[in-house]
Amino acid sequence: MRIVLTGGGTGGHIYPALTLWRHLSQKHPDAEVLYIGTSKGLEQGIVGHEGIRFEVIRAAGLKREVSLKAIRTVLETYAGFRRAKRILKEFRPDVVVGTGGYVTLPVVYAASKLRIPSVIWEANARPGLTNQLCAKKAEAVAVSFPGTERWFKGAKRVALTGNPRASEVQHITPELQTQARQTYGIDAAKKLILCFAGSRGAETINRVLVELLPRLEERPDWQMLYVTGEAHYHEIDRMASPVPSNVRILPFIHDMPAVLPQAAVAVTRAGGATLAEICSLGVPSILIPSPYVTANHQEENAKPLVEHKAAKMIRESDLSAGTLWDALAKVLDSDEHVQMRENALQFATPQAVADLYDLVMRAAGANLQ
Repeated sequence: MRIVLTGGGTGGHIYPALTLWRHLSQKHPDAEVLYIGTSKGLEQGIVGHEGIRFEVIRAAGLKREVSLKAIRTVLETYAGFRRAKRILKEFRPDVVVGTGGYVTLPVVYAASKLRIPSVIWEANARPGLTNQLCAKKAEAVAVSFPGTERWFKGAKRVALTGNPRASEVQHITPELQTQARQTYGIDAAKKLILCFAGSRGAETINRVLVELLPRLEERPDWQMLYVTGEAHYHEIDRMASPVPSNVRILPFIHDMPAVLPQAAVAVTRAGGATLAEICSLGVPSILIPSPYVTANHQEENAKPLVEHKAAKMIRESDLSAGTLWDALAKVLDSDEHVQMRENALQFATPQAVADLYDLVMRAAGANLQ
């Protein structure tokens, strides 16, 4: 079996695709994979780390308005479409799986032109323009949130699978958790606050956390792992000096699934993959949705968890050291975090990767006969 994966820009598009590949390769050890992405997003580095063949094409985010910039993005995308057609002709995949990001569009359209079946997977409660356009060319669409189906009325088939990352974090062993405690100096006797804002980090959240850090000296019963994002690490490490003894600042955590189960609370954005992981593990969370994403979809992602008291939300416009400290104290200094854990687990989709795999295999069925 041959499969092409495509999706890029952020880890929320890339890691679920790799989770699907790991599951598929266990079922089909002789399967071959090719990942198509751009050189602009994070995918080339992340996929290269996995040792998977990677091909680069050109792509750009489509614009809804007519402008010179919109014309340039169309030309860029068309160039990517032509390059993707050549790659697909040479690789001859049985199926293409797109997980979002603007690189998905030229690849899925090229697959459609070559009559190669494709499946689109959507991470967020409200999809972006790319996946909505791709859905019209795909054999099936997989969604992560109940209610997202309404955005894909023109699709041949829409299935609620959840996010594959919800499945992968279920398989973290006690040995891996012990190793993570040793690696990051996690003290099991203290309540762990895990702060991270996606693979790139977030400037506003970093600024607020730097202001909040000195107050951690007041709470020796708390401990914080603060993940800045690699682009911000050196500046934040300098600004935060001296760092309280119960705080550790890191640029990135590669084994996040081994750390997450040990968190008393996560302070994070509200991307689809992040929510899938914390719900699968029942981690209470304080969500700070990014206001810079298309259609404010992170706030849409967060709302169901907040409404069911599985998480608290602070909009970035309301974020300060004071509001974040108050939210942390409310969660950690009461029994509220116990109920939040139980409520978060109600949103877990531990079978997500198996359900997505089944959908992909059905789409590829004709080519595999």
